[in-house]
Amino acid sequence: MRATPIDPKREGRPVVLVRLQQVAKLRRHYIAQIPRWRQPLIGYFLSFPFVAIALILTLLLKMTLTHFYFPGALMLLTIVLVAFIWGVGPALLSVFLSTLALDYFFIPSSEQLSLQSWDGVAQILPFFLIGIIVAIISGQREAARRRALFAELALKERADELEETNQELKEVNQVKDQFISMASHELKTPITTIRGQAEVTLRRLSRQKELPEELAGVSHALEQIDEQTLRLNALVDDLLDLSSIRAGKMKLRLSNFDLREVCQSAVEEQRLLTGRNIELEQPGTPVMLNVDSERLSQVVTNLVNNAVKYSPETSPIKVSMEMQEKTIRLVVQDYGQGISKEQQTLIFET
Repeated sequence: MRATPIDPKREGRPVVLVRLQQVAKLRRHYIAQIPRWRQPLIGYFLSFPFVAIALILTLLLKMTLTHFYFPGALMLLTIVLVAFIWGVGPALLSVFLSTLALDYFFIPSSEQLSLQSWDGVAQILPFFLIGIIVAIISGQREAARRRALFAELALKERADELEETNQELKEVNQVKDQFISMASHELKTPITTIRGQAEVTLRRLSRQKELPEELAGVSHALEQIDEQTLRLNALVDDLLDLSSIRAGKMKLRLSNFDLREVCQSAVEEQRLLTGRNIELEQPGTPVMLNVDSERLSQVVTNLVNNAVKYSPETSPIKVSMEMQEKTIRLVVQDYGQGISKEQQTLIFET
């Protein structure tokens, strides 16, 4: 079978098109934020009266002052003003109009701009170049301002998208937690019924002195059903606890409790379920803690259960308590492979 090559240009067109659409959208938004009097088109029209006003003031200064050496000063100020308000386009138009005005009113007719005379060009060229430089600098400033605004708008749009996505994820997570909670509650009813019927049947069979051959394995099967429904009920409880923790509704029922009783119960339960050799070492005096005994029992049971699962069947398991100054260290020791250092940091990750 022959693979069909993908044209990279064709593949990239949608991305480029989307990018161009985003730039056009940002540009329209940028233009919409600019006041109407600062639109470039208004700047083109106002360049004429601004240059005219500067020319009139320059002529008045020439008539008023005995020595007037800088006729282009007010013209240059006009170019700067137009450039910073309306940008490079109107500024270039102001440069052109100011150059023509200076050439016509302040340069002798014999030296005015023409291809035959370079004296007038030499006199007007510095002003023209300065005006062009001012227009370019203002254009760069406006472009930098536009890029900064584009970046700000893009970040704001991205932040809005992330906020919307985050809200959707929260809603999905909430629906998931509601489903887990509802499913867990619905599962409890049939599990309780199955376990109850199995226990009733076991009690009835235990009253029989001698069972028929066809019922010889029923008692063992019912014990397995009772055991597995107990485990399934524990899993459902774990789901309910997880849902409560995620919803922030987990409440601890604190009370004074002897840690030895918790460990004794967990070890005896695992001994009966697995038949493994589980050693228990604990102090002779009560170890009283102000804890939620049910949650603490879950922790100890999970630790012992994991030790049973991930260690050789013939190896022993040891549960011990070490009394320290103000704390108690509970140790569950097995002879399995253990957890790698890389995975140890992920033990409490959900």
